[in-house]
Amino acid sequence: MAKPFPWWSEKHKKLAEEAKKFVDQNLSRGEEITWTKEFPIDVLNKVGEKGWFGALIPEAYGGLGLGVTGNCIITEELSRIGAAVAGAYCVTMFGGVEQLLLYGSEAQKQKWLPPVAKGKVIAAIGITEPAIGSDAAGIETTARREGDEYVLNGKKRFITNAGVADMHLIYAKTSEKPEDKAKYTHLSAFLIKKGTPGFSIERINELQGWPGLPNGFLDLDEVHVPSENIIAGEGMGWKILVDGLNFERVLFTSGMLGPMREAIRYAVSYAQRRIQFGQPTAEFQVNQFHMADMFAGLKTARLLVYYAANLLDMKAEAMAEAATAKLYTSETYGQIMSTAIQVMGGDGWTQFYPVESFMRDSKVNQIGAGTSEVMRMIIYRGELRAMAEDLKMPVRKVHEKLGVPISTTESLPKMEASEKGVLEVLAENYRVNPGLYMTREEIKQRLNAVSDANLDKLLTALEAKDMAKLFRDKRGAILMARASHIGLKQAKPLDYYKWFPEWLNREYLF
Repeated sequence: MAKPFPWWSEKHKKLAEEAKKFVDQNLSRGEEITWTKEFPIDVLNKVGEKGWFGALIPEAYGGLGLGVTGNCIITEELSRIGAAVAGAYCVTMFGGVEQLLLYGSEAQKQKWLPPVAKGKVIAAIGITEPAIGSDAAGIETTARREGDEYVLNGKKRFITNAGVADMHLIYAKTSEKPEDKAKYTHLSAFLIKKGTPGFSIERINELQGWPGLPNGFLDLDEVHVPSENIIAGEGMGWKILVDGLNFERVLFTSGMLGPMREAIRYAVSYAQRRIQFGQPTAEFQVNQFHMADMFAGLKTARLLVYYAANLLDMKAEAMAEAATAKLYTSETYGQIMSTAIQVMGGDGWTQFYPVESFMRDSKVNQIGAGTSEVMRMIIYRGELRAMAEDLKMPVRKVHEKLGVPISTTESLPKMEASEKGVLEVLAENYRVNPGLYMTREEIKQRLNAVSDANLDKLLTALEAKDMAKLFRDKRGAILMARASHIGLKQAKPLDYYKWFPEWLNREYLF
């Protein structure tokens, strides 16, 4: 069993033990499914009987109340059986359950959650459309109000659990107003039951991986949905969608951990038994290095996933952490599968070992629940904000004895708020950061009582005299400045800028 983390409760630890035992007993069923592609309803029924579909659901609605961490523990173990079991399970959690818990009315929770907790309902989520992928705000499916109903029209694709899902969380456009689109209040979230007239499966996709897990297109043709099935009211769809993504990414990522564990298990045990050149291939250092990389990747991935899950359970902000877990684990998954097959050689590439099937799933991990590119965008933007103070350029000055630039916490002397003062500040910046502009805030900190308007006036005047180079935004606002060659000459004599190391033979200077 994968080791529990110190912050897990005793219930979590017990759940992990029970889930591992259950999965060990059903591993062969997962291997059968890779050949038959049969949807594992029998295994999912057993999961339902154990109450594990209620891991995220509070006890008040018939669930176990074990939070995101409990959900991830179950998904990690079920994923060892294969994507069909883990996928059907975790998509149900972010295909309506989590959204209902956050935004559903009490009546909606009482109606929809208990059947899920009992394992009687499988769910699906409908965001992606034929022309809409990562740009979810551009959803084209429409929902028009008619009395006490909404009428939905459109298509959804890449829908996991297509055909087997009983409950569908469908996002649709309820407003065409430009002001609503600008405020992201043009979308709404609806719960639709299987069998609703006009709601049908258009096609099922043949995928590279995920054997036994149906994925396809949904068609909505004048589908009448009771107004009581809209979550949190009209215009709340975007907020519901975005707020659910962190949970979706963490849970989706936990489903990569089980196959990673299985692949490592096969690679190590195979190499310990495969004799070449008179010794087990596990004795070759190159394979030991391969195994070390796999161990390190798995441990890091599990830590990222369960740390993010713990943050979500604490109701803390976890956008960057969820994206980091998703990005790192999805890319490490592919590396581990490739390495495991390399260690196993030709046998690893055959379908007679499950590692080959896990390998076929690897690419979709970098696409589903947000592409790796989108994850990088989220991490970059999120961490820029979160680490804004830590990322500020240190104040730098020239060391009095060494004559070289160093960082300092000292308050540097202020200059007069004049063209001369600004030019001297820019000249000093040239000495410590010769290739960089100064931000306007950095310049203001070095000047005595200067307003933004006055600073703009001074910088513009220097620019007009070719003494300063300015960097502006698209609207023309001055963001940064540096001294030009002419400005440097005007500010200080050449000796002010000169510096040579002690070891340099002065005869070389000219």
